[in-house]
Amino acid sequence: MSAGDAPLRVSRAAARRFLAERHMLLPPRQLPASKGSVLALVERLGSLQFDPVDLAGRSHEIVCHARIDGFEPRWVDELLYAKVPAHRALVEQYNGVLVIVPASEFPYYRRPADKRRERYWRDGTYKRLKPWADTIMSRITAEGPLSAADFGPSKSVAWSWGQTPAYRAALEMLQLAGLLHLARRDGSRRWFDLAERLIPRNVLERRVSEEEQIEHTFLARHRDLGLASANGVWVQTDWPLKRKELVRRLTERGALLNIEIDGLPGPWRIPGGERFALEAAMRATAGTRPVAADPNAVALLSPLDPLIHDRKRLEALYNFYYRWEIYTPEKRRVYGPYVMPIHAGDAIVGRIQLRRVKETGAMTIDGLWWERGAKPTRHIVGLANAIAAHQRLLGVTAGQMPREIADRSDGRRLFKALRKIAG
Repeated sequence: MSAGDAPLRVSRAAARRFLAERHMLLPPRQLPASKGSVLALVERLGSLQFDPVDLAGRSHEIVCHARIDGFEPRWVDELLYAKVPAHRALVEQYNGVLVIVPASEFPYYRRPADKRRERYWRDGTYKRLKPWADTIMSRITAEGPLSAADFGPSKSVAWSWGQTPAYRAALEMLQLAGLLHLARRDGSRRWFDLAERLIPRNVLERRVSEEEQIEHTFLARHRDLGLASANGVWVQTDWPLKRKELVRRLTERGALLNIEIDGLPGPWRIPGGERFALEAAMRATAGTRPVAADPNAVALLSPLDPLIHDRKRLEALYNFYYRWEIYTPEKRRVYGPYVMPIHAGDAIVGRIQLRRVKETGAMTIDGLWWERGAKPTRHIVGLANAIAAHQRLLGVTAGQMPREIADRSDGRRLFKALRKIAG
């Protein structure tokens, strides 16, 4: 379709079906159990957002688990932190937030690192942190990967989030400047090494133009969302290419496709190669007898799942209001700190909070809430399968359900379905 043609017009039902299939949630856990499936998923989505919070699994693990049957968290760590550079198929980088991306795309993130290094050297940041930065570079060069804890205490200095120990600030500056790279992590502790020891040389030395980097970043965010509103993709204020120019270039090239959604302000955009998948979703949901999505195709979504990244899109397409309450004071929480949306078929039908109890080796269901209009009996079997799969993800051997849920009719049905799965 050329830039001058009228955009495709689709229903909200078609948009939801497209997103469910595009995000590999219909059916859930559809990819085979292998590290290769992790790579396929990251390639499809463009990135996985990383967050260290681990109440019921880390966010990127839950995202993978919802799409990969028998997913094992160690696969991501092996792809991220392999000692042999050529085996590092994934890398952590910043793209507004901390994300996991294919190592082959590292050059597109290298350019912003180069710009940060120039700024740190120009604005006095490096000069201010030089005593600690020099020590860090000298010791890592001689000793290999080190963490902030390996340098002992240091005075506090002003850093991006406030007063910070000087060694920690200097380590982060050197990483953001591209001189150091993450070697491995254990919880919140991170070890860094020289970038040339961890990134394949041909990847590390490749450079792209600023326009290439900007276009890649803009497209990567569309890949992550799958379907984006006109202003749903964040654009950095210092980019020389502004949103209007980016959209014009990429739509003319066929990399982005404009569409309209009935009843919603537009335009909306999808990656250009996704047109046929969208048209298939349109056919499946059209007419008086649309093909219904399996109501027991249930997946539990991480608070940072790409399907729910755009909260405005979530409300517009699914009539689902969601806020991640982990940083909300407890007395002001409506649900809980790590509530996960329940995706069934191509709809969001409720929310659930699971929690790993490390002391007992069990997983507890802290809360289960259904959306208005949802019919729990249609989803109980799928929900039980999703909960049992999540239990395997966490490596726990038992589950717990509080009395206030177990005594409800849906709770009794869920308990019965879980017992049947357990045998």
